[in-house]
Amino acid sequence: MIIENDYLWVNGAYLFDTELAWPTLVIFSWIHWDEVSWIVANKSIYEKLINKEILLNFWRLILVVESNKEAIIQRKRFVEYNMNRLFKDWIEWDCYEIERSKELRKILDESDCLLDLHSTSWPSIPFMYAEKCNLNFAKSLWISHIIYGWDNISNWNVSWDTENYVNRNWWVWITFEAWNHDDDDWAKNSFQMILNFLSVLWMIDNKYFSNITEWKNIICIKDCYENKSWMFKYELANIDNFQFIKFWTLIWYDWQEPVIAKEDFILVMPTAEYAIKQYADVFFIWKLMNT
Repeated sequence: MIIENDYLWVNGAYLFDTELAWPTLVIFSWIHWDEVSWIVANKSIYEKLINKEILLNFWRLILVVESNKEAIIQRKRFVEYNMNRLFKDWIEWDCYEIERSKELRKILDESDCLLDLHSTSWPSIPFMYAEKCNLNFAKSLWISHIIYGWDNISNWNVSWDTENYVNRNWWVWITFEAWNHDDDDWAKNSFQMILNFLSVLWMIDNKYFSNITEWKNIICIKDCYENKSWMFKYELANIDNFQFIKFWTLIWYDWQEPVIAKEDFILVMPTAEYAIKQYADVFFIWKLMNT
């Protein structure tokens, strides 16, 4: 098969068709301006498709390279609101990110599969989100840590992200969190992740697939901690992603109230103290299901 056309479809989104242009995979990158390792990866895929260095065999592919263009121009994580918390059909207020999310939702509405690309603010174990029904597919990729149960979170702020939007519409989605925002090696690994994803779907030749790790940790979400104040301090030293927390451990202080572990759990995506805001998610509580 050859690519029949490649063109700017929607602002910042590029469409590639084959002779069998169904189903549709959409790849999002750069929803947050500071997560730049994925923009390098997504641009690399775009350039190789345009230059015919990689041929698309099946499906339709939409690359949303610059998901939040205005934030990119202003070199800010977001302009007014975190756009990855604005994927909801009905939002009463108005701002740039909401208008842009409407454009992106139209793309999702015409797609069957989503790969949403992100990275962490400091070096961390790379991991992916998937839903339980998609775990076998997620395991076929090379990432060692796979998380499911994202739609169990009751926090309204989290429930308006791309994952839950896709969940509500019964599509397949995988979200990938790379090692670090601007690490050169992880820009290369992010590119390999896209190659693996396309290979597993038979969209490109499987010669591009590279399996880096054989073992998998499957982790189920249980809860999310949302801070209550503007004053907070971690009590744990060297707090890190996927850190095991024992029952009754003092984790941090929210205002002057201690936050204590009510059971053994795994700490995922703890937010740095300087970045935490009132009524925002601070960390997630997960249970290790199997290795």
